[in-house]
Amino acid sequence: MAGEEAEAVAAVIARTDPDAEITRYPSYISIERPHRLEFSMPLIAEELGRSYDAPTFLVILSSYNGRISVEDERITITTELV
Repeated sequence: MAGEEAEAVAAVIARTDPDAEITRYPSYISIERPHRLEFSMPLIAEELGRSYDAPTFLVILSSYNGRISVEDERITITTELV
């Protein structure tokens, strides 16, 4: 979903994964990258200037393709099969 948190996530991904494709739409931001996307909660918190955690991130994550791994400080989405 679009908003302050999504903009912070996009800014962090733009810095940490420069090959990611970030597309802004009126109501959401699409972030795509082949094989793997990794979201760091501490880096997003730093970008926002306040605390931020995985459960809060999951609220703005409206959809994804792939396998998701949720940890305290990192969320990873991959295309790898288990």
